[in-house]
Amino acid sequence: MERVLNGNRVEVVIVGAGPAGISTALFLAKKGIRSTLIDKETFPRNKICGDGLSGWAVNMVRRLDPLLLKKLQSMPGQLPSSGVRFFAPNMKSIALPIRNQKYPDDSPGHVMRRVDFDWLLMESALENPLIEVIQGIKINHFKHDENGVVLSDTISQQSFSAKICVIACGAGSELVKKVSPVKKNFRHHATGIRQYYSGVTGVGDGNLVDFYFLTEFLPHYLWVFPLPDGHANVGAGIRSDILRKRKTSLKKMMEQALIQNPHLAERFKDAQPVSGVAAQDLPLGSKKIKLSGERFLLTGDAGFLIDPFTGEGIGNALWSGFAAAEHIELAIAANRFDAGFLKKYDRFVYKKLWKELRLSSWIQQLLKYPRLLNWVMSKVTEDPERQKSLIRMMDDLEERKKLTRPSFYWNLLRRNNQILK
Repeated sequence: MERVLNGNRVEVVIVGAGPAGISTALFLAKKGIRSTLIDKETFPRNKICGDGLSGWAVNMVRRLDPLLLKKLQSMPGQLPSSGVRFFAPNMKSIALPIRNQKYPDDSPGHVMRRVDFDWLLMESALENPLIEVIQGIKINHFKHDENGVVLSDTISQQSFSAKICVIACGAGSELVKKVSPVKKNFRHHATGIRQYYSGVTGVGDGNLVDFYFLTEFLPHYLWVFPLPDGHANVGAGIRSDILRKRKTSLKKMMEQALIQNPHLAERFKDAQPVSGVAAQDLPLGSKKIKLSGERFLLTGDAGFLIDPFTGEGIGNALWSGFAAAEHIELAIAANRFDAGFLKKYDRFVYKKLWKELRLSSWIQQLLKYPRLLNWVMSKVTEDPERQKSLIRMMDDLEERKKLTRPSFYWNLLRRNNQILK
């Protein structure tokens, strides 16, 4: 028997109450479509993350509900951030302020703990009469029947029926492995760790988020993201295949960097860890996977939608929830839930995201070369026009493509020579 809510049949079950799952439920509710949202945890719950909300993520929160964004902006647990700061292996740095052209009075980004951000979203779901939230249930079984799809927890023996389900519980979940098995390739995964500190100094004006492209972490980085009350989210990420080849732990690499790198050692000389080190596997969007099938859609991390360059996944997760809601509405209207019809969702997602994900993969490959990074940073810091170009790259995909072209580096050298003359 299908699950009912307030006497009405629920047509959609969503498994996973992170940003992707909750945004799917909220976008469906805006269309008048009821859903059941299930998560194995009880909220508020902790979540391993860098805690940065990019401009893309902020814009998606605004798209969900402008009042929800206002609530976020007023929360004491968040810190508005006006840009990023990049450090090359030789420790030359550049600060890139970012401005939301459409909403100039709003901060372009924020830093807040994921436990707080996800709870903000969950509160909206709990308050919405079209969303039934069920917590503490781990869905681990999926099957089709004559009425649709049945999802169940084999431990508690609870089951839920619907016409279609959205799977938003991460790429490593049992459920994803059953409905859309992907052979793990460590080249398309990253390992990320984070630890909270107090007493970290050297935060840039405007609460800039810092990326340290240190040689030992390339093609990824170590980060320091400021939080309220003098705290910081400190972490590091590296592609999993590279980490395996180095036969060391990412935790050890980060600890050594904070002590041995003179710049970081100065920032952390009076700092104290206020949490343990937590690790997370990150499925990178550096390859396409099947995002749909008979009566199901994958969203967020379950769909391998994390940016390969930045490691950011919240913005794409929120947007994938929007995309899922759009296609569920179409499926319900057409009474079509077969794999062929739902394939439109795959095409829609990749039409929007694939160019940027592929470009991020190319940039990631360029970051393997510390000498190139040092050279580019040295030239850019001497040239205000190139600094403006890098700022544009933060929001402009076409501008960012220049990083993959030899002409960018030739023009950089030529312009620098003209300046020296």
